[in-house]
Amino acid sequence: MKILLVILTVIALPLKTLAQLTPEEISKDYIHYAYELLEQEEFDKALIKTDEIIALLPRTTSEIQYIRSLAHHHLNLNDIAKTEVMEMYNYPMTEELRMHANELSMLLDHEMKTASAEDTDTIYAMPETSASYPGGMGEFYSWFHATFEVNKPTQKGKVFVEFIVNKYGKLEEIKILKGIESNVDNKVISVLKSSPKWMIAQQSGRPVQQKMVLPFTVEY
Repeated sequence: MKILLVILTVIALPLKTLAQLTPEEISKDYIHYAYELLEQEEFDKALIKTDEIIALLPRTTSEIQYIRSLAHHHLNLNDIAKTEVMEMYNYPMTEELRMHANELSMLLDHEMKTASAEDTDTIYAMPETSASYPGGMGEFYSWFHATFEVNKPTQKGKVFVEFIVNKYGKLEEIKILKGIESNVDNKVISVLKSSPKWMIAQQSGRPVQQKMVLPFTVEY
């Protein structure tokens, strides 16, 4: 019985010691390996490693969040990176790590602001996801011809039009590239200005503007 008690005491000692350690102390060796993965540009693996670390701990740590933020930043996921770097301030950290957190936070703010400005100003000709009319182009041309009404048309011609589908799905900056005559051209522009909303173009998952050129056959 005494021998059993001794064995249980020996086993319990390291468990008690482990329980007394902080998450920062327990994760120290894992953190070092995660930094090595970042240096090797294995950003996905670094995120997996931090997931494994967090699963072992009662809570995350500021340094784990810093590694995750760096990895997501290098993967061009700055929104996630920003959230994670802000979570760092909820946990204890050294002054050096706090300085790194402040620097990373400012860098992310700058890059996100720049990206937002670029998306606002840039007009794409071929975005990753093109703007489209609900129901397809056939539906769009059907709507156009039903709206473009002329009493007793005697002639037929083709008008080439350039326009921008803005980030809200509306048509703007409508220009005639090759027209027929001013009254017909102006009517085409007037009709297009009344177009129902389009499905917006997207680049990297964000709404963007798209420039389009389309031909319209009209009877006038």
